[in-house]
Amino acid sequence: MTPVIVGVAVLVLAAVSAGAAPSAAVPSEADPSIGLLLLAIEARRDHLRVSEALRLSNPGAPRDLELTVRLPEGAAYLTFHRGVDHPVRTAEGFTTRLRLPGGLSEIAYSYAVPSGTSTTLVRSFPLRVQRLEVVVRRRGAGLRVDRGRAVEPLVIGGETLSRWEASAVAARVPVTIVLDHLPASRPWIPLAGAGGLAAVLGAGLTVRLLRRRRSREETSTV
Repeated sequence: MTPVIVGVAVLVLAAVSAGAAPSAAVPSEADPSIGLLLLAIEARRDHLRVSEALRLSNPGAPRDLELTVRLPEGAAYLTFHRGVDHPVRTAEGFTTRLRLPGGLSEIAYSYAVPSGTSTTLVRSFPLRVQRLEVVVRRRGAGLRVDRGRAVEPLVIGGETLSRWEASAVAARVPVTIVLDHLPASRPWIPLAGAGGLAAVLGAGLTVRLLRRRRSREETSTV
């Protein structure tokens, strides 16, 4: 992946962060939840690079949490970037045991999935989600989600990036993301390079966005 592409991707999520209103540090409910769930998708020829960052909110005392995450069928090059220790890969995704501190913590990971000219991703998560945000980088790509609403696209470096947000998604409830007008030329063949870009997206994008959001939240409480 070239430095130019990395820079554009970082700008994408930095712009999303800059335009978002800060949220409360922790929810009022006693149980842990996902305060912010960010899906950053880059559409490449015949495959998608997907990064998922979860900001976990624990309003109570520190606790252990067994987290089981399902991944889309065909997901490959699963890479962990932040907050996940000793994950166990399963046929459907992965499991991990987390030690949640009181307040906020984050985990981030990424993977690649095959795609055609139109692709549907179905995602569900083991905790309720206060806010879900999806960002897609690909000129001309269409984005639809079965809940929430489209928000104003981002325009960066001449590229228009689709964006969608939803709130109050219950635990384990499927969210369907439909992408179309994608580049495709042949049946998808996994390439080592796909894993490399997924790692950059996860480490260089989602983590930076979460840190910027956290800084905004802390500033708002001063």
